[in-house]
Amino acid sequence: MGELKRFWKLATDFDAPLENCKEEIEKFLLERYKNKSNSRMLKIYYALKPLLPWRLQISLRRRRAKFVQDSFPHWPIEEKLENLKRKVLKSSLKKDNNTPFIWFWPHEKKFTFVITHDVETQKGLANIERICEIEKKYGIKSSWNLVPERYSVDPGVLDKLIREGFEVGIHGFKHDGKLFNSRKIFDERMKKIEKYALEWDAVGFRSPATHRNHEWMRNIPFEYDSSFPDTDPYEPQPGGCLSIFPFFIGNLVELPITLAQDHTLFEILEYKDISIWKQKIDWIEKMNGMALVIVHPDYIEVSRKDSPGEISFAISRGKYPIKYYEELLRYVKNKSNCWYSLPRNVARWWRKRDKSEIRFNKNGKPYIEGPAAKDGAIAWAKLVNDRLVLSQV
Repeated sequence: MGELKRFWKLATDFDAPLENCKEEIEKFLLERYKNKSNSRMLKIYYALKPLLPWRLQISLRRRRAKFVQDSFPHWPIEEKLENLKRKVLKSSLKKDNNTPFIWFWPHEKKFTFVITHDVETQKGLANIERICEIEKKYGIKSSWNLVPERYSVDPGVLDKLIREGFEVGIHGFKHDGKLFNSRKIFDERMKKIEKYALEWDAVGFRSPATHRNHEWMRNIPFEYDSSFPDTDPYEPQPGGCLSIFPFFIGNLVELPITLAQDHTLFEILEYKDISIWKQKIDWIEKMNGMALVIVHPDYIEVSRKDSPGEISFAISRGKYPIKYYEELLRYVKNKSNCWYSLPRNVARWWRKRDKSEIRFNKNGKPYIEGPAAKDGAIAWAKLVNDRLVLSQV
C-alpha cells in the first residue's frame, strides 16, 4: 500500500487512483530531492569541528544561516507536501459525496503536541528534575533522549522518569558525528545501542544533530525514529521530509520534528521570543498535524532562586531563559482539543490506525475495524464549493 493511502485511511471500497503521485511524495518524505554532496560536506564539518572553538562554530553557523533562508524546503513552514496530499484527494472525490476516513488522532483530537528533550551533556542531565517539575505543573509529560556513552547516566534518574510517566529514548551512541560515517560503523554502533535500549526500556531513537539515512535506518531496533525535520535549513544536514504527520520508513514509524529546535531559534537565529513556535503551532493546528519540538536542557537557563543555597544549573554557553519554554507550554495548553502525548504513544497509535480499516454495516453505516476501533473516530472528506473540507461530523 502506498504512503498516501496509508495516510488517508479511506474506506476499503474507495478505488480512486491516489497513488498517481507516489514517486513525488516519496521524493519529499525520503529527501530524494537533496544534493548528494551534502553527505561529503557533513563528514568534513565533523572532522573539523573538534578543532574549532565553540564560539567560532556558532559564528560560522550564524553566517551560513543568512544564505539559506530562501532555500527549499521553506522555513519555518513548507506547505508543498501537505497541499499535495489534499490536492490528490480532492481530485478523487465526487461532488456532494461524503467519503469516510479514519481521523488522524485518537479521541477526536484536533491535533497533537509532543515534547522531546535531547540531553547532550552532564549539565543537561542536571536540569532534568527542574524541567520535569515545570512540565508537571502544566500537565504535560515529555520524552528524554539520552546519549549512552558520552556521560554517566544514573539508573535512579531513569527509574524516576519512567515511574513518573515520562519516556526515555536513545540519542545516538557517543554524539561525536561519526554514526553515519560508514555502514560498518553504523551497524556496529547500532548493535551496542540496542543493548542500551533494552536496558533502558527505550523504544524511540533520535540521531545526534539529526543526521539521517533512510536506507540504513529502516531496520533499526526501535518502534519509532524522530530524526527527520519537516523543514530545517540550518542544521549541518539541512533539508527535511516536509511532513507534519508521522509516516513509515519500512516498519519504522517516523515522527518528524516539526517545530524549530530551541538551539537554532535562540542561539543561531538569535530570536528573543517564541513567535516562530506560535506561528508554526497555529498552522499545524489548522492542518490537524503533529507539533513535535526538541528542547535541550543543556541550553536552558535553569536556577532555583526560590531555594536558598542551591546553585544555578545554567550551562555557561548558549543558554536562553526558561521563561521561553514556560510560555510555549502555556500557549499550547490554551489550545482546545489537543492531544498532549508521548512520542511512543503517537507511534503506537499511528500503527493501530494503519492496521485498521473502515467497513460498512448492513445499513451502510461506516465503522472502524481493527486496533484503532476503540479510540479512533470516523471523519468525512467532502467538497464544499470546490474546496476540500475535512469534518468529524
